[in-house]
Amino acid sequence: MGSGTGFLHAARRGLTRDAKLLLVSFSLTGLSIGLLNVSLSVYMQRLGLTAVHAGTFFTTTGLTSVSLVIPFGILADRYGRRRMTILGTALMAAALGMLVLADSYGMFLLAGGLLGVAEALGFSTFNALLAEATDPAVRTSVFGMSFFFNSMGFAAGNLLGILPDVLYAANPADPTGAYRPAFAIAAGLSLASPLALLLVRVGRTRAPEGRSLLPRKSARILTRFFASNFIIGLGAGLIIPLFTLWFYLKFGLAESTTGPLLALASVFMAFSYLLAPVLSRRRGMVRSIVEVQALATATLFFIPLVLNIHVVGALYIARNLLMNMTWPVASAFLMSAVDESERAAASAVTGAAFRLPFAISTTAGGYLLTVNVDLPFFVTTALYAVGVLTFWAFFHGYKDPTPG
Repeated sequence: MGSGTGFLHAARRGLTRDAKLLLVSFSLTGLSIGLLNVSLSVYMQRLGLTAVHAGTFFTTTGLTSVSLVIPFGILADRYGRRRMTILGTALMAAALGMLVLADSYGMFLLAGGLLGVAEALGFSTFNALLAEATDPAVRTSVFGMSFFFNSMGFAAGNLLGILPDVLYAANPADPTGAYRPAFAIAAGLSLASPLALLLVRVGRTRAPEGRSLLPRKSARILTRFFASNFIIGLGAGLIIPLFTLWFYLKFGLAESTTGPLLALASVFMAFSYLLAPVLSRRRGMVRSIVEVQALATATLFFIPLVLNIHVVGALYIARNLLMNMTWPVASAFLMSAVDESERAAASAVTGAAFRLPFAISTTAGGYLLTVNVDLPFFVTTALYAVGVLTFWAFFHGYKDPTPG
């Protein structure tokens, strides 16, 4: 796997029938999240709500998710990962349908809570299912493909966000009518996700083993992942979900501009996922993660200092690519390092470590935007730097658990 050709060959060998179905489901999930990421906060602003309201929506989603992800992950390891994932994708479709019907901020918050339940069900199980459906020798490659297709779906959702902005420009007096069609399209497409999962064979109910529900066999490595993920999540929540709102507040740019920008960033990021296994092969898993995320942190620092929107866009794409391209490496590293019987619980614990501070800090990020539109960037940069150094301190002595 020292080249792109080697990667494609390894990925092709690793794509079992179940893996292909999981990739389809994951891609459709990416489309829905891509639309919400580019449109929801601007939609709320056009309804007369504030940045704090938008931040609170994402906080509601995050807190709901983080409160449930660990118990769901533990239960999935013991009683069936597949059925939990199916339920999660079905609830995501239901939450999108609720956003179509939302006519009050209370309904937005209910939809946000339902999205949190859906995320908790899926986050704790998808990586475990994909690991179960692939051979360890090509696991990093297949995880790279999963992130590639999810990112392409995310890009499609970003582009779908252009539709409400066009409709709003035609009739600014009816923001609800402008945004409902896009959310309805996403809700309809997301219904295919649970249908694909119904055909998956791995991850079915298994007999409980042992008396402990907690992932004790993998406690040492999970504790270290938890600490570094917590710090990164705390920083990410301050600005990442509110990036499109920042573009709107600072430059007056809505979805017709930010949608294509985010889509372009997602496409670049998707192809970077294909290079992640090559990078990890040459530099090692841990070193790859640390070096690339350090570059991303430095790039983030300069974004609010630049006034030229074209340069800002280029820096945004670069930061997005760098910060996210090593996720397949980190996911494969975690799934290979923990005990096989605890994979869903391990995903849940590390996911909770990121989502809990992410959820809490998003409301804080909305407040910081009202104080100074650039302030969240500098706080996030500092937290990212601490998180990356923490990861290096914990894992620099670890050898790659797999050759893939």
